[in-house]
Amino acid sequence: MTWTRLFVSDYFPLFVAFVAIVPLLAGWACYRVAMHPRLVAVFVPRDLQTSYLGALTLPFALFLAFMVSDIWNRETLYAKTVLQEVQKLDAMLDVARVCGPVCAPIDDAVGVYARALARYEWDEGWVRPQAEVSATFEALVDAIGRAEADSAIPTYIRSVLLAGQIELRRLRTDRYFILHADLAPHRWIVVMVLGLLSLVGLAALHVGKPYQLILGLSTFAIAFSMTLAYTVVLAWPTVDESIIPSEQLRRVLE
Repeated sequence: MTWTRLFVSDYFPLFVAFVAIVPLLAGWACYRVAMHPRLVAVFVPRDLQTSYLGALTLPFALFLAFMVSDIWNRETLYAKTVLQEVQKLDAMLDVARVCGPVCAPIDDAVGVYARALARYEWDEGWVRPQAEVSATFEALVDAIGRAEADSAIPTYIRSVLLAGQIELRRLRTDRYFILHADLAPHRWIVVMVLGLLSLVGLAALHVGKPYQLILGLSTFAIAFSMTLAYTVVLAWPTVDESIIPSEQLRRVLE
């Protein structure tokens, strides 16, 4: 999903500004068309029912509201997943230390993996798995694999470590899925299309009436612009390690 780079690049503020300008330009274009002499001569606005505009704006408002709600829910679920990752790492460190010196390689591998996560993936703007983190996870897998073959390590500890490895892999995959599931491009396209149709419907009700057009189109276009820009900013991946209790974070990063 290379399009997501728009959300994490240094040009993100410019991208937000561009998105905010689109509704304003669309409102200006609707005004010019609605005041065109040829359209004024043939189009009779009173033939349209007042409910016509509501039929257009209602789907736009509902879809945008559901989209914002999904983004908020995504942030909550994403934060819980990051916290679960930290808790699982903390638990694996406890198990490795209880195991004793024979599990020291696992202790070290878990710490390296945790520090790689904190540096590359538990950060604002993260959108895809990093190769550096994948390499440290494979090192952790190798350390646990050697422990599985070591009869000096109790069976129950080996089982717990293996279950922890599987859980860490799942949580990392979940982070990626949660982040991308609600950022699909088609959602933004639908919002833009419904908003632009609402502008067209508003202009159609006031063809040839400059003052009504200016007031109606300007207020709706500004509201549309601000709402759309806010939604784009809200969709920025903002969850990072700051949500993790400092004591627990310190333990896994030592």
